[in-house]
Amino acid sequence: MNLFILPLLLLCAHIMGQTPLSATVGGSVPILCSLPVNPVRVIWMYWQEEESRSILFHWDNNSTQPVADEYKNRCRAFETEFRLGNISIRLDNVTVDDDQKTFWTYVSYLDEQNQNTEKCRQCCKCKLQVSAPYQDLQVTVNSTANSATCTARGGYPQPQVSWTGLNKSSAAKLHLQAAEPSLLQDPTDKTLSVTSSVGVEGLQEVTCHIYNPHSHNSTSRTAQIPGDDQSGIHHLAIALVVPIALIAVAVAVICVWWKRRRVQEVPVVYTGPSSAQ
Repeated sequence: MNLFILPLLLLCAHIMGQTPLSATVGGSVPILCSLPVNPVRVIWMYWQEEESRSILFHWDNNSTQPVADEYKNRCRAFETEFRLGNISIRLDNVTVDDDQKTFWTYVSYLDEQNQNTEKCRQCCKCKLQVSAPYQDLQVTVNSTANSATCTARGGYPQPQVSWTGLNKSSAAKLHLQAAEPSLLQDPTDKTLSVTSSVGVEGLQEVTCHIYNPHSHNSTSRTAQIPGDDQSGIHHLAIALVVPIALIAVAVAVICVWWKRRRVQEVPVVYTGPSSAQ
């Protein structure tokens, strides 16, 4: 589907500065703009970064013009739609460096009567909000240290990390307090790896939650606390030993009583006094 021919999106282009435009690292994003009238011909048009004034796309005299190095071969317009007033462009290969950038467009065109040259400065405004999903979420448990560590990589921006746990004795769900997560930035694509740790004493399982504040996506991973099964077996063994011991004592008492009774029941044979010669 061609996003640039959707009238609804074009109508929204003039107010895009109010809400950041979501973009994904490595992907493409349409930066939309529609003129208030259908021009006869666009004379020149360019998109400019607000902060640095770098040009990311420049159209003049029916051909593209040089742009800033960071935008070379990354932007394209749809010249066949200029006559419809659509001066949108597409930004390719979105990077972390594009996050929070604001772009303006400027254009000069002939009006519908093909008589007057009109100019529109800062016709449309667009702010990018870049994100990347966190991958390979893992939770490992250190039984010796009574702690769990959560790791994930390849995401952007810094995530919100939270922990929940299941109480061992009551099975109640608990919100756990963890130390501030540590971050490591990839030198190539500048995405982030995150590491967070939390104590797990008294828990039977623990869950790490990672929330991306730009994309609003969340992911989680649960790990069982080693030793819970052995603890359960231990408790079961104790529960079984007590009645077994009681049964053994009862059996011993019965045996002693039975032996005594048998002795008492043995008949005594009287042979009388022996005769002496």
